[in-house]
Amino acid sequence: MEYLEKTGIPYVLLNHPAVVTTEESKNVVHVSGCASCKSLYVKDKKSDNYYLVVLPFDKRADMRRLASYVGCAKFEFATEQVLEEHLHVHRGSVSPFAFLFEKQGRDAPLLIDEDIFKMPKVKFHPCDNTATVVISTEDFKKYLSSIGKRTISVQE
Repeated sequence: MEYLEKTGIPYVLLNHPAVVTTEESKNVVHVSGCASCKSLYVKDKKSDNYYLVVLPFDKRADMRRLASYVGCAKFEFATEQVLEEHLHVHRGSVSPFAFLFEKQGRDAPLLIDEDIFKMPKVKFHPCDNTATVVISTEDFKKYLSSIGKRTISVQE
């Protein structure tokens, strides 16, 4: 969270037991007025293009529909090895904060469900599933802008 501190973006860090699934997270970390999000690192089945998809935890990821936003036929989940190579994270710890560790030249776009921006706050793992970062939606947008991340709004 050093990056957020250096850029003056306020946040709250909540420590908790390790959680791997969004269901576990929902039961461990509840913050009122906050979008609980799941982050999926996916690959176009026909190319070497990767994307980070962020959805509200209660929405199902329709891989064909999500892929259609970027002109692909279908997405598949990235392997554990790819997660480590591209973002330096493990399954269960993927989040938009992983872009800070993204492998040079990868520049995976972010597909984010527009409903997330309707909440006053959002929460994500800080690339470690034993903690959660709570940040205002406006400050999250500032973070994305500060790292120059290409963001595509989707509706699932």
